Amino acid sequence: MHTSDLTPEIRAALSKPRPYPAITLVLPTDPDFPFSEKDRILLRDLVTEAKRRLADDPDVERDARLELRDHRLDPSAIEEEGDPFHPDDAMVVYVAANEPVQVWRMTSLAPVEPRVEFATKFLTRYLVAAEQRSRPYLVLVLDQDMCRLFHGSVRRLAQVEHDGWPDAPKIPSPEDAMPGLIPHSAPYEGHEERVEQYLRTVDKRLGETLREHNGVPLFVIGGDKILSLFKGLTGHGKRITGTLPLTGMDNWPVPELAKRLQPMVADFHAKQVAEAVAELDEARGQGKYVGGPPEVWTAVADKRVHRLLVEEGLVLAGRITRDDRELELVEVEKPVTLPEPKPDVEPPAHTFGVATDIVEQLVDNAIAGDARVLFVPDGTLPAAGGVAALLRY
Repeated sequence: MHTSDLTPEIRAALSKPRPYPAITLVLPTDPDFPFSEKDRILLRDLVTEAKRRLADDPDVERDARLELRDHRLDPSAIEEEGDPFHPDDAMVVYVAANEPVQVWRMTSLAPVEPRVEFATKFLTRYLVAAEQRSRPYLVLVLDQDMCRLFHGSVRRLAQVEHDGWPDAPKIPSPEDAMPGLIPHSAPYEGHEERVEQYLRTVDKRLGETLREHNGVPLFVIGGDKILSLFKGLTGHGKRITGTLPLTGMDNWPVPELAKRLQPMVADFHAKQVAEAVAELDEARGQGKYVGGPPEVWTAVADKRVHRLLVEEGLVLAGRITRDDRELELVEVEKPVTLPEPKPDVEPPAHTFGVATDIVEQLVDNAIAGDARVLFVPDGTLPAAGGVAALLRY
């Protein structure tokens, strides 16, 4: 699975309470060589650490300990569940007793630290933050013979192949059943009406997808005529961010499609950042601005945030106190293990009680409170410590 497959329903299913421990493993991966030897070594280290914690944790029941140790925490089984054909920067593994192991791939523009987390539910915040960092978008390719939908990010474009996509038209007449075009033939009577009806079914299916990906920009590609038809009948015109008048794109290879989209997507993101920063400046005079990690944390906890802006490379650590409403920032030195360096999967002793994934928690909490999240280039919010918010009130 990839973060592009994460829907509110899947997120809710992952976050539901489970018998302790629901184990979350997080590890960076090599995007060029999926499951390289380096990845395998790190995965084995994380599994070893998880088994050690199982043995040491008095809150783990004996049956769960044996089930997890002997049947679920297996590096080979985890690797088999992963998808080596879609390499990304990181991987999240969910392991629980009497459940299949789940492996999620994700693209992250920020460094990912190896982690082993025990809780009473799987932790989705790593997936949610990674998806937002990757600048997700949707692409609808229109064609009267087949309409396709793609989910894109800063480093990935993949065709959606579920929930009725790709959407092929029903064959309405014998003329449509003929292979290929008939040279110099005029469209049969009622052809345009049937194309419009087809586009209405596509638009209905698109609406279902847009509800699952609330706030994600939508780009539409197609020939001039079909674009015009679609714009005239769609009920989602306000969600269309940009259009590209190209024909034949329904059969183009995905890398070529991504290449043609890149300038339009980059231009949109630059405008989006500029507009968001301008909105923040305007909000200052209206008393609807808050900046700095502690202040923004409290505003997010109170569900007052309409839009959250976070610099892409921001990394924060801190202690969360008073009903999860207050954040005390803490500077944590990177641990060093000598003489043989190895991955550090738990914080040094003097930092117990310090969360090192504050940005991930902040993004996850903001989305849970129906806020929109935008990652902006580093240096965009210097006076706010890298994070600011536009408030609802």
